[in-house]
Amino acid sequence: MDQPMPPIARACAGATALLALCAIALQTTINLEPDGSPLAAFALLLRYFTIWSNLAAGLILLGVALGGKPGERVLFALATALSVVALVYHALLAADHHPVGLDWWTNLAFHTIIPAAAIAWWIAWSDRAHLTWRSLPLVTPVPVGYTAFALAYGAASGFYPYFFLDLPTLGWPQLLVNLVGLGLFFMAMGALLLGLRRLTPAARA
Repeated sequence: MDQPMPPIARACAGATALLALCAIALQTTINLEPDGSPLAAFALLLRYFTIWSNLAAGLILLGVALGGKPGERVLFALATALSVVALVYHALLAADHHPVGLDWWTNLAFHTIIPAAAIAWWIAWSDRAHLTWRSLPLVTPVPVGYTAFALAYGAASGFYPYFFLDLPTLGWPQLLVNLVGLGLFFMAMGALLLGLRRLTPAARA
């Protein structure tokens, strides 16, 4: 990102960041036990890749809004992670998840609005000069890092946030198959995003 970021791009990044951070704050408040700690409630949210991705979107895009210039690799990994969050939720998890009240609103923000806004921002304003199809492996460190965390947390607590990472139920052979599939899925989503960006004119202001 060598060129100055247009004001409209910074404004849209700031709006998306604000929504992401406010949604996380609201969900933390919703989950807060009567005598519990807000920090503990927030820590429990971090069990989920959805929260990792939305928190990253909030912090990275806030940095953009304040004049920062995150690397193109970071923005590509973020857009891919959010696309996976949205697709996996709506394709595999939504049918068994029925939030109500304020949970409905935060769920909508986490799985639909923020991914859509951040991906649209990436398509419109990210630097198009430095990514090629050879860049696809750049999206895999994110799921690898989260998987390591989820498995370590599950081993310590017995809680596995997603059925495809539930080691005691699946066993190592099936888990390894799932992990390979997950990595390939991230790369496929990254390829889809690169293809979509190639077909979409860049924003000029």
